[in-house]
Amino acid sequence: MKKCFPLIALILIFSANAFCLRNFLERKDYFVKFEEKSPGMAAVLHVNFISVIPNSKEAEEIVKQQLRKYGNMLIANNRTSATVKKKIKYKNIIGSAWYVNGSNPANLTKTKIKFQNDFGAYVWIGKTKNIVTFPNYMSFLKKSR
Repeated sequence: MKKCFPLIALILIFSANAFCLRNFLERKDYFVKFEEKSPGMAAVLHVNFISVIPNSKEAEEIVKQQLRKYGNMLIANNRTSATVKKKIKYKNIIGSAWYVNGSNPANLTKTKIKFQNDFGAYVWIGKTKNIVTFPNYMSFLKKSR
């Protein structure tokens, strides 16, 4: 009996972890809100977690995965660039993670999830098709001007 208890506990812990991971993979614990602004402005992608607050590494990976997905969607729909005053403006996507708290839909509170190195957002750059941190995106914009 003493040898059986740790084995049963290990099986239960493994089962619980597999169930939680499956919920993340099936997008039951989060939803994505994507907004495209005018052609010259960057699009905004919010990954909203509803039931649990993930650790920063998990949130970071999910945001990067969704940025790639929506970036490829823009490429497929030929909406990656627009001509404004005879200059080509590429569409960029700014992605961040949020925790939505509140069971009452009228009184929802959102808390921003910080990533590993205290970054608040990642950006998919339409010109280079790379994902960079927000401070690197700002330096990229300064260099491109």
